[in-house]
Amino acid sequence: MSSPFCSIIVLNYEGEKFLAQTIDSLLALDYPKNRYEIIVVDNASTDRSREIIHTLAHSISPSLTSQVKSGPSVYSISLQKNVGFAAGNNVGIKEAKGKYVALLNNDCTVDKDWLSELISVIEKDDQTFAVNSKIYLANTNKIQNAGIKIFSNGYAQDRGAVPKNKIQDYEEDKDQYDKEEEVDAACAAAVLYRRSILDKIGLFNEDFFLYYEDVEISQRAKKKEYKIMYAPHAKAYHIHAVSSKEWSPFFIYHSEKGRLLHVLLHFPFSVFIKEFAIFSIRAKMRFFIRLFTNPKSTPKNWQYLRVRWYFIFNLPLLLFKKTMYEKNSRHL
Repeated sequence: MSSPFCSIIVLNYEGEKFLAQTIDSLLALDYPKNRYEIIVVDNASTDRSREIIHTLAHSISPSLTSQVKSGPSVYSISLQKNVGFAAGNNVGIKEAKGKYVALLNNDCTVDKDWLSELISVIEKDDQTFAVNSKIYLANTNKIQNAGIKIFSNGYAQDRGAVPKNKIQDYEEDKDQYDKEEEVDAACAAAVLYRRSILDKIGLFNEDFFLYYEDVEISQRAKKKEYKIMYAPHAKAYHIHAVSSKEWSPFFIYHSEKGRLLHVLLHFPFSVFIKEFAIFSIRAKMRFFIRLFTNPKSTPKNWQYLRVRWYFIFNLPLLLFKKTMYEKNSRHL
């Protein structure tokens, strides 16, 4: 098999504890060293991330330069503010030179054959847009993601996620996800995209600051009859939600906003109205009931009301964007 040139983008925010391990695992890939590049985009971190990045590569402005001589080129881009997951990765994608563009979270490590396995799947069919890795929770045998399922109400769920005592848990790997197959959407924590299709359908929608941007771009590709595949032998290991802190106020706001924005853009408007009405009722009930029964939860419950107001205040603009979105999609 030939080795097409690939770009691997690592978006970093406050990743000083994990970033070096992530980059080390990429430098150790068994892929030909002159056939891939690593682009680290720093989202205005305030920890020691930038010092760590600078030991590997020069900051680039405006053109890419590399410090690494033996091995893949390692580049860095330092942003002046945290622009979020979608916009931050878009910066890296625009600089990428590869036929394929891989994204890897800054709290992930990968097996040596990770990239080779992704390439082997995507090269089988020119209509394949994305290939999802098999993502484990770090230091466990639990599967955090084996592709994404999308439900009729717009919710998306990691294949591998299971409820346990009303708390999300993950399945032990018992070879139940060892089949190469199509999935509804690809998780951008460890994914490979075909650049030529990105150029056709557009990059990440930057209205999604964090969460559901990977679901949305997968939906966009699916509507144009491109495939989203899952590669069971491309293994990554993820320390989940390090930057956003799962079920923190920040996490709640962006995940709930992302879900409803995804519904608005890709489902009939009637579905959005129904889902938004249900969400609004629950948001108000949750806030006012728990304000008295569990005051400590107020900062979290406040986020549901913030999401509600976001859509109330921005609905005319969002509907205009939806119309333009659909118009542009028809002309692809």
